[in-house]
Order: sequence, then C-alpha cells, then structure tokens
Amino acid sequence: LPRITHQNRSSFIIFFQAIQIITGILLDCLGLLWMYLFFTQIFAFGATYTPIALLTAYPFWSSWLFIFSGAFTVLLEKRRSPFLVSYALVVNIISACISVIGLLLLSIEFIKYSKSSKNPLWPQVSTRKLVNSFQNICSY
Repeated sequence: LPRITHQNRSSFIIFFQAIQIITGILLDCLGLLWMYLFFTQIFAFGATYTPIALLTAYPFWSSWLFIFSGAFTVLLEKRRSPFLVSYALVVNIISACISVIGLLLLSIEFIKYSKSSKNPLWPQVSTRKLVNSFQNICSY
C-alpha cells in the first residue's frame, strides 16, 4: 500500500476544495442563466414559470458559501491556526447542510413542475434538448 504523506494529503485536500470552489462558481453562473431564462420566457414561450430555486435565490447565496468554504479550507492547509480550523469546520458543515437544502428544493421543484405544467416551458424544453444531446453522444 502506498504511504500517505503530508504532501499527498495536502494536495488531496486542495484538489477537493478546488472542486468545491468551481462548483460554487458554476452554481452562480447557473443562477444567472436561470435569471436570463426567467426574464425572457414570456417572449420565447408566451408563458411564465417561476422556479422555486430562483424565488429563494438559492443559486446566488449558496454559491458564495461554497466558494468561501473551499477557500477557507485551502487557506487552512497553508496556515494552521485554531481559529481557521474551527471556522473551516463550521463553514464546511453549513455547506453540507446547504447542499441538502438544494437537493430538497430541486425535488420539490420536480414534483411541482410535473404536477402543474400543461405546456412545455423553458425547464422542460432545455431538459429535452439536454437528453437528446446525451442520447446522440451515446449512440456513437
């Protein structure tokens, strides 16, 4: 078995925290995309649909929490202090709880949309295009 050294562990932690920071950035960009689609859906589809995640502004405040959580853990690997250890631990626990809230919001969104939608709106159209693209890629 390979031996885990401090340098391997440090690079391992920084790698996963970089993924957490990138996830926060992508979630923020997704929120901006949802805002654009929300404001242009009347022109494109002639109807309106308000996502729950957009009403709660989940993509915006959760993305910043993910970014701060990853950044403080990376900072903790660079400089050790009792304050940073406790702060990084608390922020990572809150980040995990916020992720669960995001999953619950998406579950409620799927249930609400499947029960109430009669005409295909932008969430359904974009999902169909994504599924069709995935099927085309897999068919090769």
